Amino acid sequence: MNDKNQAEQHEKLVKLINKFGTAMLTIRGADGSMHSRPMTPLGDDFDGGFWFATEIDNAAVHDIQTNPEANVSFMHEGDNHFISVTGRGSVSQDRAQIARLWSAPMNAFFKGGKDDPRVCLIRIDAQHADYWDGPGNLLTKLVFFATVATTGNHEALSDTGSVNL
Repeated sequence: MNDKNQAEQHEKLVKLINKFGTAMLTIRGADGSMHSRPMTPLGDDFDGGFWFATEIDNAAVHDIQTNPEANVSFMHEGDNHFISVTGRGSVSQDRAQIARLWSAPMNAFFKGGKDDPRVCLIRIDAQHADYWDGPGNLLTKLVFFATVATTGNHEALSDTGSVNL
């Protein structure tokens, strides 16, 4: 791992997170095992946590209320970006917050729109994150592999960071 300070790593993490459109939300289910589901983070920028919309009777809501530990992960293999964020979840039915985060495409998932009483939010407050930001395209990867082969510097393969949030 490189020697970047936490502020630089945090800035890099935020830039990477803001590039993604879909995450995998992983939480512990009622049976004790981990369950993952694709979810779209709401809002424009990472603010130290993630908001997700779902229905109040969704199993994820019950699971978060029972065990709030969660992981939100992002992957873009083509660009070689990977992020894993751990945190604690909570559930909100705050209508004002739902309205602030609402966007037109969400109407496809919720028949009653933002005023549907079944709509709720899952909030994951981030506690720690790890990221890997490697070379994106094949040519860049080949240059990096050649650099490692000639210099022995394996850190040249990717920019990694671990951030306490």
